[in-house]
Amino acid sequence: MRTFFGLELPTAVTVQIADWRDRQFGRGTGRPVPPANFHITLAFIGELAPGPLERLCERVDVEMARNPFQGGLVELDITGYWPKPGVYWLGADACPAPLSSLAQKLRHLATGAGARRDRNPFLPHVTLFRNCSAAPTAPAQPPAFRAGYLHFTLFESRQGKTGVSYHPLQQWELSRHIR
Repeated sequence: MRTFFGLELPTAVTVQIADWRDRQFGRGTGRPVPPANFHITLAFIGELAPGPLERLCERVDVEMARNPFQGGLVELDITGYWPKPGVYWLGADACPAPLSSLAQKLRHLATGAGARRDRNPFLPHVTLFRNCSAAPTAPAQPPAFRAGYLHFTLFESRQGKTGVSYHPLQQWELSRHIR
């Protein structure tokens, strides 16, 4: 079972991002990611057998009870291109500290459960296109999206006839930050 921890984007934000992307970029940019697959990966787990995955979820339960993480808001306001995987993305110029802490903790727990250690710095991003042979031209209208998050989800990635789809397996609530 191929899994990851991630943030689901609010439906309204997903629609706004898809509309912006479709207006900014023409055909030939790469393969557009279906809006239903928009998410922010917090920690990639990869292939993990059911037993270790269950123990990982138990460790997350314990960590969340001991140290509740805060929900919040992430601003998606930059774009970027990773040439090796051919990915064009929408991301956050500034990562909220609570979100970074949550991602680091989940990565640590996933590694402890047998996942490959991710040495890349955490960059909250949404993949817009895959299989890009070159970086697309900068968008005429810069991105400016605000996505609130009050929970994170363990997803299973499934390959089907029409491509990859993500299925929620378990969800954890985040504390609400009260000002």
